[in-house]
Amino acid sequence: MVSVKTRLIREHNRLYKFWMRLLWRLYGMDSPIVLMVHGFKDKPQSAFELTQASFEKLMQYMVNNGWHAMTQEELLSGEWKKKSFYLTFDDVYDTVYTGAFPVLQKLGIPFTIFVTRDLIDKDTYITRKHLGELKKSPLCRVGAHGVQHLVFRNLSRKEVSQQCTVSDTFAFPYGRIVEVSSKNRRQIAKTGYSMSFSALEGTLRASWFTGKHFLPRVNVSERFVEKFMAGEFPRFKDCEGR
Repeated sequence: MVSVKTRLIREHNRLYKFWMRLLWRLYGMDSPIVLMVHGFKDKPQSAFELTQASFEKLMQYMVNNGWHAMTQEELLSGEWKKKSFYLTFDDVYDTVYTGAFPVLQKLGIPFTIFVTRDLIDKDTYITRKHLGELKKSPLCRVGAHGVQHLVFRNLSRKEVSQQCTVSDTFAFPYGRIVEVSSKNRRQIAKTGYSMSFSALEGTLRASWFTGKHFLPRVNVSERFVEKFMAGEFPRFKDCEGR
């Protein structure tokens, strides 16, 4: 049986998502956004996977249609213009190096990889060698994504501190209200990160509401790419996998 506390947390998450989506619509689809990508699969099985071909099409489409690819300095400045985007990768899978990196080099698109330390060299995840190659690129910045990709809401203050590796920016593993408490967000805000990211969709214009330590991102799924390139506003299930 689900406890009352768990139900309240889920309801909080639902209302938060609704509010963030409403703000995104009010500000417009051309509002500045942070894109969140995971891995590439030939046959995607979830909203956290997409084909490499779809990723390439999206990047080329954005460049061709006047979207500005922000540098990390521009992202951190807080001065975000319309039709601006920043690209991020979570976890990080080795397809970031083998599939995405050549495309991003060709188009000159900056990006941040939010690395989970204990996943390095694991099956399908980034190898230490490829991570070293990415770090050499002026396009790539390395952000923190926890040591073991845990649900922060379940951790003590000491355990949260142990998950905070050195970096400019941070992305919460899982990244919803369900998995990240307000206490977690306050603690991360005091660790020295310039900004931190959630996994809830929305525009950066909503930073006045979220604060700079739970900024929204947009999950890049096959459906999101399809909708975005058609000029249609994506639905909840088009850009969120949960």
